[in-house]
Amino acid sequence: MTVISTIITRYCTAHASDSFVTEFGSGKIRESQQSKLVRLPALRGAIGYWGLAWLDDGWNTHQWLRDRAKSTGGTDSPSAFAEDCATELTAELRRRTWAEPLHSGLGIHFTAYEFISGYWIPELFVLSRWTDATYREVLPDYRFRVTRETYATLKGLNPPEGRSPEFGQVDYRLKVHAALHDTPLMFQFNNGDPALFNPIANCVLNTFAQLSDRGQLSDPSSIKTHLAICRRPVEIVSKLLADFAAPATRLIGGKPHDLAVTSGGVYQSTTGD
Repeated sequence: MTVISTIITRYCTAHASDSFVTEFGSGKIRESQQSKLVRLPALRGAIGYWGLAWLDDGWNTHQWLRDRAKSTGGTDSPSAFAEDCATELTAELRRRTWAEPLHSGLGIHFTAYEFISGYWIPELFVLSRWTDATYREVLPDYRFRVTRETYATLKGLNPPEGRSPEFGQVDYRLKVHAALHDTPLMFQFNNGDPALFNPIANCVLNTFAQLSDRGQLSDPSSIKTHLAICRRPVEIVSKLLADFAAPATRLIGGKPHDLAVTSGGVYQSTTGD
């Protein structure tokens, strides 16, 4: 498992993750430094993943995503790219034999910008094998569910039924654009271990809000600020587990990574991503 974080504002989309890759069941650490984030310049996009990271036959999720990002299949549609990835990943998983379905659990955060009515509007597509946030069940036949998250989150609709494909239509996307630009809205998403992540993320945001109320924020619009909001909870959770968790149970840790991209396709990272 892992923990990944994504935020979306009028200024950018930003991702963060830890680096642990552990063996299912034993918790043995196989990797603690490599990034789980990928740039996708052709779609002004960024990708992060949680869950299945590698297989004994040499296949690994990060490299697969890097290869896929180099060739978008000629599409300039983030939605088509997300659906194609889901189809291709399903085919990859079906080629293999699994001791139990949960071993194939995998999820992806994919942000990109769609050009609609003269605006570059951000979206988060979530590709997931899991049926809910408990991560105890996966979809049958190695399928992935692909959902759009921004409009449903704006309206407080419950997943996955609240993530209708129609939210990709122009009217819905323009409502997301208006909400981002008419209010100081920040979409925040995380997967991997929400029970551990959410309390810490809320503390970080509360501190941010307090400084804002006091007029003490250095620059709330800066990409560096966004990266810190996204990355700090990952860092704190990782350190808390290093302090308190039994070594064999630590599934989050290692080097933190962050990556942001603006609507103009400009990337920034404080961790070399």
